[in-house]
Amino acid sequence: MTITLRPATEADAPSLARIATAAFADSLSPLIFPRSQLATATVTEADLTADEITWRTSMYIKRMREGKPCVVAVQVDDSTGEEKEILGSAHWQKPGPEGPEVLGVEVRPATYDKDMFFKVVERFTAKDKEGLGPKGHEDYWYAILISVDPKQHRRGIGRKLLNWGLEFAREEGRDAYLTATEAGVPLYEVCGFESMETYDCYGVPLTSMVWRLDKNQQ
Repeated sequence: MTITLRPATEADAPSLARIATAAFADSLSPLIFPRSQLATATVTEADLTADEITWRTSMYIKRMREGKPCVVAVQVDDSTGEEKEILGSAHWQKPGPEGPEVLGVEVRPATYDKDMFFKVVERFTAKDKEGLGPKGHEDYWYAILISVDPKQHRRGIGRKLLNWGLEFAREEGRDAYLTATEAGVPLYEVCGFESMETYDCYGVPLTSMVWRLDKNQQ
């Protein structure tokens, strides 16, 4: 079996959403789909997982339609060339001003905490501008979301997905930027990212990290 990368399609979105839901189950997911809802008799853990997959599926499609590049890592059968399984993905944002938002795609289930989601986004944005200046990550290749199936860790998948975007940064003479959970920091450091600040995001520790082209010339 070979692991290869290809552009994501909207048909991939449900698989990408399932992987991201599993990957962030112990960090950001409980903020947006609060586990306090399990105290009621009508909401189960399975409900929260299904709702998060529904929401994330719609968000992958939304970002693709907004022109944000998304790449997937797939396992391919060497003998037949058949694609067997999606292992992970990376969604990037190119340098430049934020384009127009695509409306009418995002699905918000009843268990989704819209107010908390926007608070998290505001926290991200504030920290971006605090560390990078008034334009935030506008001049950087920005990794919106990188996720790997937890069952497929330690196969070099995360590094492949990360390097895909970093190659574009190199070609354009740009730096790159991302916000990492605790679990992701070691990988990003190995790939040349430097920690700028670790901060609290409503109980979840996050780290702003930057990749400088002048320090990562090949």
